[in-house]
Amino acid sequence: MKMPSLAIAGAAVAALMSTQVRAQAPVPTCQALSLYANAANTGLCRSLSPTTQNHWVCELGDNPDIHTTFNAANNLHITVRTLNPGGGVQCQGNSQFTGNFPGALALVNGAPICNVNIQNYAARLNAVPQLPAAPGQTRVQTAALAAVAAGRLTIQVAQTYINTAAAQGCP
Repeated sequence: MKMPSLAIAGAAVAALMSTQVRAQAPVPTCQALSLYANAANTGLCRSLSPTTQNHWVCELGDNPDIHTTFNAANNLHITVRTLNPGGGVQCQGNSQFTGNFPGALALVNGAPICNVNIQNYAARLNAVPQLPAAPGQTRVQTAALAAVAAGRLTIQVAQTYINTAAAQGCP
């Protein structure tokens, strides 16, 4: 009689662990690229670094420095950094994002970093609408070109996102 109980308990633990692993899955690269292009289009990303750089950065604020970062090998995360008045880093920390864009991003650790409520930034990123792909374009391409048309992104930086999305096979 005890064997079935142990088997059921073991299955329940395995199912729970499986759910937790899925909940902790990093944001897929194509979704993060789309988030960046759409956030640039809305103006949430004040600037984007080109994907030709080592890390792809979306600047969210500059005092303190708040930005998201990722690349094809590193998960999307948010970083907060404050500087001492005389120079040098006073406080710095980051938290990884999990989930999906649009609208379902979560922070692995949502505690404030350097006295900044990063949950507010997660909510703002989740509120970014994803433009539907125009005919013959990827979602990233449509959003990046819309950001160029809105004067929020240069064509050179937009092209790096378009090229990277194509190389990643993004829809």
